[in-house]
Amino acid sequence: MSDSSTRVLRSPWLLAFALAAMAQFALVVFHLPAQLAFVSTFLLAPILAVWVWRARGPRLLVVALLLCWVGDVLGNPRLIGLGHAAFLVSIAAYAAAFVVLTVLFVQVTVRAGSASRAGPSRGVRASIWLLYAAVIAMVLAASWGGLDPTLRVVGVVYLLLLGVMATTGFIAGTSSGVGTGLLLAAHLLVSLEVGGVVDGTAMLFRVAYWILYLSGIVVIALSMVPRHARGEAVPAYG
Repeated sequence: MSDSSTRVLRSPWLLAFALAAMAQFALVVFHLPAQLAFVSTFLLAPILAVWVWRARGPRLLVVALLLCWVGDVLGNPRLIGLGHAAFLVSIAAYAAAFVVLTVLFVQVTVRAGSASRAGPSRGVRASIWLLYAAVIAMVLAASWGGLDPTLRVVGVVYLLLLGVMATTGFIAGTSSGVGTGLLLAAHLLVSLEVGGVVDGTAMLFRVAYWILYLSGIVVIALSMVPRHARGEAVPAYG
C-alpha cells in the first residue's frame, strides 16, 4: 500500500466513524434512550462523507452518503416528531442515493477501459443480477400483504433501483460489489420489517441491520477512496 493510501486510511474521520458506530451498537444492545440516536445515527453517514471529501474521493459518493444521511434521519419519524410523510421522503432519499451510486459505478467501469474487460464475464454479471432479482422477488412476495397500495408501487421501484445499484457495484469491482451486496441485504431487511414480516423493534433485527448497513457504506467508501489515492480510474469529481 502506498504512503498516500496509508495516510487516507489513518484519517481521524475514519476513527470518528468507528466511534460513532460503536455508540450506535451500544444504543441498540444496552437499550439506551432513543434520544441518544442524535449522537450516533445522525452522525454516521455525514462523518463518512467528510472522510471521502477530505480524501478527495468521488464527489458522487459524497452526495450518495449525504442522501443516505437524509434517509437515516427521516427514517425515524417518531424520534424527530414527524409523521408518515417523512418516512416516504426517507425512501425517496435512499432511492436517490442508489441512483447516484449506480452512476458512480458505471463511470468507474467505463473509465477503467481495458481493465474492465478483465472483470466479470457477461454470464457472471447476468447470474448476479438474476440472483439479486430472485431475492428481491421473494422479499416482495413475503411483504406484499402487509403493504398498502402506495407502498407496493414504491417498494417495487425502490427494490429494483437497489438491485441495479448492487449489480453495477459488483461489475465495478469486487470490493464495491461486496459493499453493495451488504447494503442490499440491509435494505431488504427493512423491507421485510415494513411489510410486517419481521419485528423491527427486536434487538437481533436492529443489530443485523446496522452491521449490514454500516459495513456496506464503509466498504463502498474504502473501495473507492484508496483507488483514487493511488491514481487509478475512479472519477474524483463525478
